[in-house]
Amino acid sequence: MDELKKFADIHSHIIWGADDGASSPAEAVELLKLDREEGACVVFATPHFGRESGFRWKADRARENFAILKERAAEAVPEVRLFLGTEWYCMNEMAEKIRGGDAFRMNDTDYVLVEFQSMEGVRQETAGQIRDHLLTLKREGFRPILAHPERYRAMQDDWDALRDLADRGILLQVNAYDLDLNLSLKTKDLAQWLADERMISFVGSDMHGLPPKRTPRLKEGIRWLYEHTDEAYADAVAFGNAEKLLGI
Repeated sequence: MDELKKFADIHSHIIWGADDGASSPAEAVELLKLDREEGACVVFATPHFGRESGFRWKADRARENFAILKERAAEAVPEVRLFLGTEWYCMNEMAEKIRGGDAFRMNDTDYVLVEFQSMEGVRQETAGQIRDHLLTLKREGFRPILAHPERYRAMQDDWDALRDLADRGILLQVNAYDLDLNLSLKTKDLAQWLADERMISFVGSDMHGLPPKRTPRLKEGIRWLYEHTDEAYADAVAFGNAEKLLGI
């Protein structure tokens, strides 16, 4: 695959004043330009949300900043379409918070992007805890998308736990960077196995800012996906599933 394939980046941190992502409208626009250079044609803004993860912002303010970003991006990066979501830290009473509009569903659908603790040196959830939280959301009528499962220690130690989640209807979003560039073999091996087993539904950049923060680096991972899986599956992961399920 020599040419860049279009893709939908469903995981990014480009709303300033909300989390540890972009610090200003100018930085957010620069990130979108970089994402476009990588091949993105759709980007979801998904700020972290959850008192447990340290981020709890006002939805009205975040929506206002998103509107400002859309206006600026329309001039600076007209090829990229923007949509709103949230990276919810999976917390107690999460379904109630979603229904209350504390933060955003993915493009106002029933799909919600959900994260767990992935930082080294802190206590992370077990595979069982991750499963129970996600299935509770599913029983409440939501459609969970598990953010970057390849980065959770519990999943790195128990790949079958991810197969079980996929069999139960939990969708998986992998950071494209992890498919080819991540220097952590545990992370990369798990991401590649998920692709080999056709268990990935979406990709994302998880971009947080200009250097030294995490910039969008996806094209190598997208290229790996097309070179190591069949084209129909790669198309679905790169763009088709987002188009079909998230209403873009």
